[in-house]
Amino acid sequence: MASPKAQLYLDITAKGLCILGAALMIFGRGGWFYVGVATVVLGVLFIGGSLVATRGLRRRGWDGTNRPPAG
Repeated sequence: MASPKAQLYLDITAKGLCILGAALMIFGRGGWFYVGVATVVLGVLFIGGSLVATRGLRRRGWDGTNRPPAG
C-alpha cells in the first residue's frame, strides 16, 4: 500500500473492531460473547496488516525521499 490514507483507514478500522469486540464481550450475553471474541481477533489481524503495510512508509518521507535508518 503506497497511500498513507489507506493505512490510516486500516488502522482506524482495526481499533474500532477491537473496541466493538471488547464491548460485545463485556455487555453481550450468550453467543454475543463469542462474536466479540471473534471481532477482537479480526481487529488484531487488521492491526498486524496495518503494521506490515506501514513498514515500507517508515523508510520514506512523506514527500517520497528516502531517509537514513534511525539509530
